[in-house]
Amino acid sequence: MDQAIQKEFDFIVVGGGSAGCVMAARLAESGRFSVALIEAGRVDSNRWIHIPATFFKALQSQDATAYLSDNDPTLNDRKFAVPQGRVLGGGSSVNGMIYMRGQAQDYDDWESEHGCTGWSYEDVLPAFCRQERNTRLGAPYHGHGGQLIVDDPSLKHSVTQAIIGSAIEAGIPKTEDFNGARQEGVGWYQVTASQGKRQSAAVCFLRPLEKAENLTIFTSCKAQKVRIENRRAVGIDLTMDDQQLSLTATKEVILTAGSFESPKLLMLSGIGPAENLRRFGIDVVADRQEVGANLQDHIGTPVTMKLKKPIGLFGADNGLKALKHGFDYFVFNKGLLTSNLLEAGACVDTDGGGRPDVQYNLAPFAPGDPGSSPLEVHGIQVHPMTMRPKSRGLLSLASNDASSPLAFNSQVLRSEEDLDTLRRGVRLARDILNQKPIADMVTTELWPGLGVSSLVGSNNLDDAIRNHARTIFHPAGTCRMGGDRKAVLDPQLRVNEVEGLRVADCSVMPQLISGNTNAPTMMIAERAAEWILADYQ
Repeated sequence: MDQAIQKEFDFIVVGGGSAGCVMAARLAESGRFSVALIEAGRVDSNRWIHIPATFFKALQSQDATAYLSDNDPTLNDRKFAVPQGRVLGGGSSVNGMIYMRGQAQDYDDWESEHGCTGWSYEDVLPAFCRQERNTRLGAPYHGHGGQLIVDDPSLKHSVTQAIIGSAIEAGIPKTEDFNGARQEGVGWYQVTASQGKRQSAAVCFLRPLEKAENLTIFTSCKAQKVRIENRRAVGIDLTMDDQQLSLTATKEVILTAGSFESPKLLMLSGIGPAENLRRFGIDVVADRQEVGANLQDHIGTPVTMKLKKPIGLFGADNGLKALKHGFDYFVFNKGLLTSNLLEAGACVDTDGGGRPDVQYNLAPFAPGDPGSSPLEVHGIQVHPMTMRPKSRGLLSLASNDASSPLAFNSQVLRSEEDLDTLRRGVRLARDILNQKPIADMVTTELWPGLGVSSLVGSNNLDDAIRNHARTIFHPAGTCRMGGDRKAVLDPQLRVNEVEGLRVADCSVMPQLISGNTNAPTMMIAERAAEWILADYQ
């Protein structure tokens, strides 16, 4: 261990993912504070991270890790796996790059129903716009002067265009902006990729400041626990190169480690359900029963069909096709490798509630079973996903060792409402696939299959859904903020009963937003940084 390592900082940010990169950058760029950013993974040097179309290879590399649940009875006793980024940039370095913020009502509900003052849509929209450098869209819903480049898809696949056309034939209105005045519609996503390169939080926010004298970035460095003295966070204990290191924070420790690791660090530090902590010999600093509770995720079941002709993406990464795509990309910076592959989608009100409740990803490849590779056929997917799930899971400690897995009780389809949402989603997906032009381009239904009826009252659709349901990589809610006494955090993301400690990542959401979580996670860090900088003027 290099004894010259700086060990005292004003702020320590634990977790170098989407939120952590934004947080560390905002605190450091003020020039008034020394900041340490701690990341368990390595630097984002993996080539597959930065080429948009190869994100699935990044997800299969050491730059992602999967959290595996206990057997889930709501999934016919399958285990539920949730991959998460473990690299600088976190999820923004390994995700599908879809830029979606959710619905205005999501944030208004945070304030009105959960007591999260300062989180209404009117409050958060300026933070979204301030971060954004949109290549096409502008005020009042988008920004041009921020650091996060948001662009239209570089390649619009003809098969995906046909699915969009069929969705319009099925009665879904076309949209040019899922983040504008209304979310409902079908169309091309905007993405955090531009000019053939992923625009991660590490690239956009952190990289311009990585050589700043007041910012120190620790990678391959595992946080063990927050050091707390007299109910105040004073630092963090780490392991780096198999050695122990302690850093001191003179102002605050900020956890941005995600919906699994942030609650785990709180519990290892004595903040959590007292009975669970005492079972593993951890001194209780604050008995907070909801640490690790309220776990929620978007769940999907991709309706999949085989194409009549070999015009999908199957085999694009093999043989002569792969050579051609590589040549196009590395020589001309164009072609398939510049695409995020998940180029289009839809947000649909399927229950008549007045706001979309099912999101669809539309793509020209056929996903396999949960956790497996895509099917080796030319196929397409119309992939329904729950937008505001009611089911809740639970994380708890299974050991006092920071390197040990959490106990993960997923229960992802515990709520009948979530199951019914997916039933409606499957029915509409089939309706879309029965419309021209895509109906003329497909043949066999691969999932759910012709033997599975999606009619109301079907006795075999539920089993098909339970066997096929999978994560959409959006775990949230395990360090809930709120205005009530039971909340883990207050509305400014300070840990209740402990000073000098905040959480600022996807885990703070009291209710999962209606859409992809990367943009909202960066916004959460932006809002938290505003309050922190104001507190230390």
